[in-house]
Amino acid sequence: MTGTSTEDRLRSYIREREDEVLEFARELIRTPSPNPPGDERAVADLVTSQLAELGVTGVERVGATPERPNLIVRMPGSGGGPKLMLSGHLDTKPAGDLEAWRTDPWDPVLEDGNLIGLGSGDMKAAVAGMVYALGAIRSVGPLAGDLVAVFTADEEAGSLLGSKWMADNGLLDADVAIIGEPSGIEREWESIHLVSRGAALFKVKITGTQMHSSISDRIEGINATVQMARLIDRMDRDLESYLTYEPHPLCPTGPTVNVGVMAEAGVFYGVYPGNAEFACDIRTLPGMGEQQMIGDINRFLTAAMTDQPDLAAELVWELMVPATEISADEPVVGILQKATAEVLGHEPRLDAFPGATDAPHFQLTAGIPCVAAFGPGMLPRAHSPNEYMSADSVALGAEIYGLAALRYLGGLT
Repeated sequence: MTGTSTEDRLRSYIREREDEVLEFARELIRTPSPNPPGDERAVADLVTSQLAELGVTGVERVGATPERPNLIVRMPGSGGGPKLMLSGHLDTKPAGDLEAWRTDPWDPVLEDGNLIGLGSGDMKAAVAGMVYALGAIRSVGPLAGDLVAVFTADEEAGSLLGSKWMADNGLLDADVAIIGEPSGIEREWESIHLVSRGAALFKVKITGTQMHSSISDRIEGINATVQMARLIDRMDRDLESYLTYEPHPLCPTGPTVNVGVMAEAGVFYGVYPGNAEFACDIRTLPGMGEQQMIGDINRFLTAAMTDQPDLAAELVWELMVPATEISADEPVVGILQKATAEVLGHEPRLDAFPGATDAPHFQLTAGIPCVAAFGPGMLPRAHSPNEYMSADSVALGAEIYGLAALRYLGGLT
């Protein structure tokens, strides 16, 4: 059996099931898994049953609690080859304002060649594609190397019960991983994301004078809400200049600073506000460390309080997810580029994923070099009302993942 004939059989397997793959993606959308509140049991059941239909066994269900299952699917090779991991998350963001949706978020609609529904691109289409790629590999294998698929819980709320929990408990093992997050900004399948930018999450507390508001014209006080507004404005203009980082060729605009993503102040009418608090997130580049970040932000706050002596501001550090990067020389990168060019007719460029993915837990904790994002859908449509993607991309994803796995694992028997 030659590699070419095996590739032909794999591609035929998927193309004969294009409608099936799309319908499975729709079933995944019909199975709600919003996070918060977080409960992936039903969608994990659906993935497990569909794998069984395709003849794929060896599915292990693991998790910190029964309500938050992760799936590990192992397809052993004949020996002597590397180990490849495919990964997608089972949860979605909440639907948000239902009035902003033209259709029911959990009723996957096909319209003008698009698949509309919550989690379509982020990332139930990729999960469907990976499931059918596993089925295709089973039908043409065995390969020399092992193929592993990891379907995670809790990605949309920080991965504490998903990839982080699995990595911390030593459950993840592979030579390289591919995460199927939506990899388009202006068009689908636009880039292979070698970098997963990190996320620094923190709050700033402002302390003022709480008192009866009717006497603020007679007794001098410090309005914490006004102080917060002034500090937010200054931080929005100046904080980036305080951040220490090395420019990165895949991140030409540097870190992304989002000030005031949440804010809270005051008590009620009649109360002069003595406390205020706002939250920020910074999307970081490779090499930006937690302690340096804390130091940089405190330098900014010290300068602001020096210029404005009545300002009392305190940093409350929440969390930092580090950035990761995989080398363009990793064999799987070139394999993905070539497979995509053959399936879609264009070669994706190499880029950085603007947000964070499960990559830090795979790469930094479990030691698995990780393509941070390469999957169907477009990032600007994710987390938005009327989320949609090209319906054709579901089966195309299965074909790309299947070809890449076949070529990376090799050693057909």
